[in-house]
Amino acid sequence: MSTPGDNGRDLAGPTRHPRGRPGLVLDLEGETVREVRVVVGYLHTGRMLAHPLSVAEPDVVVSTPDQVAAVAKELAPYRTLDPAVLGEGPADEPRLRRPIELSDPEVILMTSGTTGPSKLWSSTVLQASTTGAYVRDGNLSPDDRFLVDLPLFHTAGLGVTAGCMRSGAVAVLRRRPSLSRYFEIARELDVTAGFLVGAMAAKLLATPRTPGDRDHRVRVMVAAPLPPDLARFVERFGIERILTSFGSTETGGPIGTGDHSGLPTPGSAGRERPGYGEYKLVDSDGVEVPAGETGELLIRPAHPAMRQGHYLKDPEANAKVWAGGWFHTGDLFRRNADGGYFWVGRDRDTIRRRGENISSFEVEREVMLEPGVASVACVGVDAHDDVGVEVKVFVVAAPGAGSIDFETMAGNLAERMPAYMVPRYFELIDEMPMTATQRVTKYVLRQRGNGPRTWDRKHLSTIRS
Repeated sequence: MSTPGDNGRDLAGPTRHPRGRPGLVLDLEGETVREVRVVVGYLHTGRMLAHPLSVAEPDVVVSTPDQVAAVAKELAPYRTLDPAVLGEGPADEPRLRRPIELSDPEVILMTSGTTGPSKLWSSTVLQASTTGAYVRDGNLSPDDRFLVDLPLFHTAGLGVTAGCMRSGAVAVLRRRPSLSRYFEIARELDVTAGFLVGAMAAKLLATPRTPGDRDHRVRVMVAAPLPPDLARFVERFGIERILTSFGSTETGGPIGTGDHSGLPTPGSAGRERPGYGEYKLVDSDGVEVPAGETGELLIRPAHPAMRQGHYLKDPEANAKVWAGGWFHTGDLFRRNADGGYFWVGRDRDTIRRRGENISSFEVEREVMLEPGVASVACVGVDAHDDVGVEVKVFVVAAPGAGSIDFETMAGNLAERMPAYMVPRYFELIDEMPMTATQRVTKYVLRQRGNGPRTWDRKHLSTIRS
C-alpha cells in the first residue's frame, strides 16, 4: 500500500489513494464489498468483548473455531467466519465501485479507556498510514526483514506491519516477544529490524551478557521509549541505528526521529513529523507553555483526512477531544529549544504497563464484582524488580466482610480479563483518600506505592519490608 508521504514525508498530498487496497475484501451474500476492520484482542471475553461488538455492529466476525466456541455467548448475535476461508478466494484484487479516498475509514481499534469503558476509534486511510512511519524512517527495503512480535490488535504491531507493506520489507510475525532469547531468535529468523515497546529495552539490558548479543543481523531498532542507557544498549547489541517514536490509536505517529542522523537524545520521543500539522503544548487553562515546561500535547492535522478520525458513536467524546479544532492527546510533554519532545506522562487515568495502556476504570469495575469489596482504586506503581510499572488495586472491604482472599480474587479476575490487565499488587486499606468532591486522590495512592501489607500475585505473598 502506498500513500502520500512515503517519499517526501509531505502528508498534504493528493486526495485519492494512488494504488492498493487497504482493509479486508469479502464476498457477503454474493456482493463484493470493502470491509473496514474492527480489531479486537483475542483475550477479551464477557463484557469486554460484548461492548466493542455492540458499538461496532460488525457484519461478520473473523475468528478461529476454537475462539468462537470459547466466547459463543458474546458472538451469538453475529455471523462468524473461519480465517482459513480467506485464503481460499481468488488472489486477484477485486474491482472497487470507486477509488479509495484518503478520508475513507481504514481500521477501527479499541482505545485504552480512561474515565469509562474503552472506546472504538475509527482511523482514516491517511491517518492509519502514519502509524508505521518509523519503518520508512529506518530506510528499510525489500531486502530487510522486520521482527513483529507485538499483537496485531495493538496500534504498534498493526502499524509496523502496515509500514512493512508500504516499504516492501518482510514482516516476520511471532505471537509474542521472548526477551530471554530475543537476539537468538533474531538470528534464527534472519531479521534486520525490530520494535521494542514499554520496558522491553530496559529488560534486554538487564539480561546477562552472552556471546550471542552481537551474533545477529539486526541493524535498525525502534524503541518507544528509548532504552534507559542508550549508548550501552547500542554498544552491547551492535545496533547501527536506533529510532524512537510517539503515537497512539487516535493520532498515528505524529512524533518520531525521522531522518536525523546519529543517536537520538536520551529520553527523547523525537520531533514533529514534517507535513503532519501544527503542534502546541498547553497548561490546564489551555495557555501555551514555553520551551522546557510541561504541557498537554495538542495537534491540528494539516490534511482534512487526518481530521476525520473519530470515536465511533460517541459524539460527546469527539467534541471533547477535538475541542477548538485541535486534537487533545491527553499526553504531557516537554519540548526543548531544539524542538525535541520528551514524554512526561498521561493526564488521563490510564496505566501503561509493558507497552499496553490499561483502563483503571475497567479494572476497578471487575474488582467491584468480587464479594466483600466496598470500594477499589486502581493505580500504576513501580515494581520491586526490573519490569517497570505494574497494576495495583487498593481495596476497602465492605462492613462485616473481614479479610479478603486476594489469591482467589486474582484467579477470578484472570478468568474475566486479559492477562496483562490483571493486577499484580493488591492491598487492603481502611478508607480511600478523597477530595472534597468525593473523588479518590489517586496520586496519594501512587505515592504510597507498595509496603508490608501489599500482596504480590507474582510471588503469592505479601511484600517483605
